Amino acid sequence: MGKEKTKKGSGSKGLAGAISGGERPWIQVLAQMHDHTMILAEVPAKKFYYDANAIVDAMADVTGYYDFDMFNPFADLYNYEIEAMGAKMIYGENSMPTIDFREPLIKNPEDLTKLKAKEVDWRNDGRLPYVLGCIELSLEYGSNLGMFCSPFSMAVGMRSFPALIKDMRKRPQFAHELFTFITDDVLLPYLKVQNEVCDILIAVGADAWACVPNLSVKDMKEWVVPYNERLLEKAKKIGVMAMNVSGDYCEERLEKFDANVLHGCFDVEIASQGAPSLFLGMGRWQDYPLEPVLDYLAKYREQGINASIIATLNARLIRDGPVEKIISAVKRIIDAFAREHSVQFLFGNLPADAPSDHIHAGIAAVHTYGRYPIADNLDDIELKIPKRESFKEWKQKISKNQ
Repeated sequence: MGKEKTKKGSGSKGLAGAISGGERPWIQVLAQMHDHTMILAEVPAKKFYYDANAIVDAMADVTGYYDFDMFNPFADLYNYEIEAMGAKMIYGENSMPTIDFREPLIKNPEDLTKLKAKEVDWRNDGRLPYVLGCIELSLEYGSNLGMFCSPFSMAVGMRSFPALIKDMRKRPQFAHELFTFITDDVLLPYLKVQNEVCDILIAVGADAWACVPNLSVKDMKEWVVPYNERLLEKAKKIGVMAMNVSGDYCEERLEKFDANVLHGCFDVEIASQGAPSLFLGMGRWQDYPLEPVLDYLAKYREQGINASIIATLNARLIRDGPVEKIISAVKRIIDAFAREHSVQFLFGNLPADAPSDHIHAGIAAVHTYGRYPIADNLDDIELKIPKRESFKEWKQKISKNQ
């Protein structure tokens, strides 16, 4: 399937049953945690971001250590396709590879014509064998998701954000040509390979650039949603549900919180995923009011639709804490939504230096307050945060028992 043959993972074997989905009696929690995992498991960047076996084993171990419910063995989701097409990258000794925006893949509109003529091997070019290996190996741990970079964020990667915005304003015909190329000639063949090699049926598109305040809701409905919907429809024909995580609400200034803008973001999210699912993403959800979310969901409740919610504890909250604030954020989300809607928690992009005690506390809170059926009064539930050994001590114990 690629340049290097992947092997069966040697990470925590007890994970396969635990994270296969639906078997645990509480709200599920997963994490985006590549930086944190690389440091905690002490895997060099030159191995972690190039060797599928290394990252999957490390992710499995760290997932088991923290008792996450779902396995998410991915990193670097904004770079693989662009790197395979020949973009200049920055390869750090201790960091994830990243696009070199000083020399974008498409410096001017004429470069798109050259790119269209370029033959890309969607199995073998760049680090594509690495990401295909990650998907293939993750099957052992109950995950069967494909991953890709969404059209808007990929356009940013090809052009840079300032240049792309200028294209949308001054050269709309070229911008539409670029988005069509990304959708039809990059993402569709890439998803087809993931389906053929790894048997994926669902793929998730990362789209951090398509958010408020980077874009207005009007911009997203004009430039982001049409191509996400185009990809959804075309990918269905090759047997893949391609869901884009676009439209995140990330307003930092609480005095500028706007429920109408938030609702517009939700419209973008649902259209981009093709399902009634909300992503309370990388914004300050520990501080935002939750009533506007309930107001938006009312129309689904009235129709008897159990809209799903992915609620994120953002990186800054997990790193800085304190523990009491992390627990309060978890409890607040569960109390507001979990009795009437399907809820999952995402620990968003865990920083390398996030204290393990903060992560353990957050997971304990989810598993305690989120136990089904959700209690009528969460204040009546006693939360016990277990005293945990270090990752190294845990790993030694697990190794002895395997």
